[in-house]
Amino acid sequence: MAPRFPLYIDLNGNNCIIFGGGDKAANRAEVLLQFGAKVTIISPTLCTKLRDMEENGLIRYIPRRYYRGDCSSCYLCVAATNNDAINIAISDECKAKAVAVNVTHPSAFGTFLFPTVITEQDITISVVSTKNQKIAERVRDLIEEEISVFHKAMLNDDAVVE
Repeated sequence: MAPRFPLYIDLNGNNCIIFGGGDKAANRAEVLLQFGAKVTIISPTLCTKLRDMEENGLIRYIPRRYYRGDCSSCYLCVAATNNDAINIAISDECKAKAVAVNVTHPSAFGTFLFPTVITEQDITISVVSTKNQKIAERVRDLIEEEISVFHKAMLNDDAVVE
């Protein structure tokens, strides 16, 4: 897989659809919500985390499987079902409609990688790995620790960085 170009896009108020109701779908929904996306989950079932998000009005839930045409009204899509053939069909539809799509498995069918994200004040840092998500998460944790140390030092110095 070729390296991917990092691109920061405005998700605020945009409709993002996630297919799948498991933990990966829930993790992606949490990140999309941080950036103001309107998240719709389409899945026959929901994990506990997604059920809580629905009950709290954070996401819209459509309790059914994927149907061709579901991707027509979305700005960004995530295919996170437990069925590779369905994920590939979702990817094919999105690509035909020029909709950005992340595919959890097989990931090579997606048009973008879903990053692990740090948002601290007005800084956003994303980390991806094409081979090992655990490494990306560890790098994110190390960067997050350094940012925390940096912010504490800045508060103690009463300095302003411009």
